[in-house]
Amino acid sequence: MLWLSSAVAAGALVRYWHLTYASPHTDEAFTFALSSLPVPQLVAAVAATDFHPPLFYLVTHAMMMTFPKPQWEYRTITALCGCLTVVATYGVSRRIFGPPAAGVAATAVALFPALVQYDRIYRMYAVTVFLTTLSFWLLAEIEQADAARRRWLVVAYTLVVIALPYTDYLGALAVAVQAVYSVTRWRRLKVVAIAIGIAALAFTPWLGPLREQLPLGGLVLSRPGLDIGLLATFQGAFAAGSPPSWSAWPGGELVPLLSVIALTAVGMRIGRATVMPWWLSLLWIQVLGSIALGKNLAYFPRYLLIDVPPLCVALGGLVGLLWSSRRQLIGAALGVAITSFLGVTLGNVLLDPYYQFPDWYALNAVMLPAEQPHDAVILDAGYERLAVQDLTAFRSREVLTFMNPGDFPALLRWIEKHPERRIWYVQHQHFYFDPQRRIAGALGARRRALLAQTWPRRWPVDDVSVVLFDKVPMTIR
Repeated sequence: MLWLSSAVAAGALVRYWHLTYASPHTDEAFTFALSSLPVPQLVAAVAATDFHPPLFYLVTHAMMMTFPKPQWEYRTITALCGCLTVVATYGVSRRIFGPPAAGVAATAVALFPALVQYDRIYRMYAVTVFLTTLSFWLLAEIEQADAARRRWLVVAYTLVVIALPYTDYLGALAVAVQAVYSVTRWRRLKVVAIAIGIAALAFTPWLGPLREQLPLGGLVLSRPGLDIGLLATFQGAFAAGSPPSWSAWPGGELVPLLSVIALTAVGMRIGRATVMPWWLSLLWIQVLGSIALGKNLAYFPRYLLIDVPPLCVALGGLVGLLWSSRRQLIGAALGVAITSFLGVTLGNVLLDPYYQFPDWYALNAVMLPAEQPHDAVILDAGYERLAVQDLTAFRSREVLTFMNPGDFPALLRWIEKHPERRIWYVQHQHFYFDPQRRIAGALGARRRALLAQTWPRRWPVDDVSVVLFDKVPMTIR
């Protein structure tokens, strides 16, 4: 219990440290905008404009109505889920591999940079990781429990697998894997299959909205089924916080992928008599599904977060095996190496802005002193407006946005009709929304730049820049 307590304490420290200091994340802003709607409109909006199930938004709506608080304080809830994931990881690892392995696995989850980074924003990712890990823990316990204890475990498991598909569709994939596993051990796990059947029936009311979401939803892959982006995704998920120089050598970008493959193979081998091979297979089902179906099940690091705990459990099992087989020195060296790696990369994620999400407060601090009353703002990622709209530089100011080529004609006409106004152009993920930089080009063709500032990040999706374009010269008097 000392190891578990230490892991939870470490996990809580890195998740709650300066938790409310960061500026709003665009995903957080979108969550609160949707959750503030009345329930009927909320459900309709989720079905029509989002690519997730409704439960997280409905729970957020209930909390906003019952316990109104500043939005950044809601991060304490997802940070708590991150700490509970540490506990669940310890529990399932202890059941499968024993106490020493459980301590290593729990510590790895507590310090894993990508988990910490996403646990520190208010979004369903932390909840999904926790519920998925908890479901596998309960499944492992059900398989070993006596009849009296099993009844309560099955009740808890049923509630979890009902909640998972309504929280995140990747949670439904995890439940499907567990369903297949339960069929392979039917005599012992028939009750698990029944619980999953109940969960499937509970999900049927959402099948209609799900069909509405899928055709143009976020699962549509905007790149070929297999490309170099998968390597970057593995780096972002499993080596977050690692400096670019660490992979700036021939084959360096392959190291995270190859390491995960090796750890998967080891975990499947040493845990072959348990649910471990099935749990570890979830990652590769996501990857192969993305390639085969052209759907994005694995091409964003956040989509792979549910795969971090089983890899940490496999790591704990390996260290535990080495320690118990008279290879203590190798096991200790591996444990120290992993802890050192996590410590350095987590330090980068927590302390260095280069490895963090966009800082909209920094953007606000640059814009506010230089603004004039009639300045306008153009944002190249429309949803980011939700993150900045309450900042002082954006209040009571005309803000225009675009997110697809269909928005270009109206925006270009507006630029042409207002030569007398200065325009702030905020660029964020332009490669998604304006890869040819038509809007930036139209602004720069006739206007000179008065001010420019960039905030580079480890990953291009988090880069932000701003340029203040002057009035068209003919209009200056």
